[in-house]
Amino acid sequence: MDTNNFFVLFGLPISFDIDKNNLKQGLLSLQKQYHPDQTGQDTKLASLINHAYDTLYHDDKRAAHLLSLSGIECNLNASINDWEFLDEMMEFRMALDDLQSSSEIQNLLDTINNQKVQYNTQFSQCYQAHDWQNAQNTAQKIQFLEKLATDVQHKLTQSLNTHTDDGDLYV
Repeated sequence: MDTNNFFVLFGLPISFDIDKNNLKQGLLSLQKQYHPDQTGQDTKLASLINHAYDTLYHDDKRAAHLLSLSGIECNLNASINDWEFLDEMMEFRMALDDLQSSSEIQNLLDTINNQKVQYNTQFSQCYQAHDWQNAQNTAQKIQFLEKLATDVQHKLTQSLNTHTDDGDLYV
């Protein structure tokens, strides 16, 4: 079993664009095969399988893994030197702080997810062209957008949980 190449581990093609349903099926199959309760072995392999799944499931981590497989070490936490991108992200953050209604928050999340799709496409193109510098820069932006989308989703969940359509019951 190849434990360094997570794509091989899950029987997936080495590509940024993966079928997440196939990934999930691979996880279930591997868990059945290597779960410590089934094999009586230690939990290292099960932990590796879960880590590999998490890596391939998240776009930013999958991008970094692909770069690593190509011999390119990518620090997703390095500073982003694209001021236009950072300015736009700052606007999203400020908008998030100001938004109150679920529909407004959902619209922001949709906008961010659309941007993620664009950067995912850009990463895939850079990766295929072996344009490593732009692939690294794009992977960092994907990570930024992933974190931002998580924060927006969290606020949306909070908004939906605190919002009631019952009106003022105690008037």
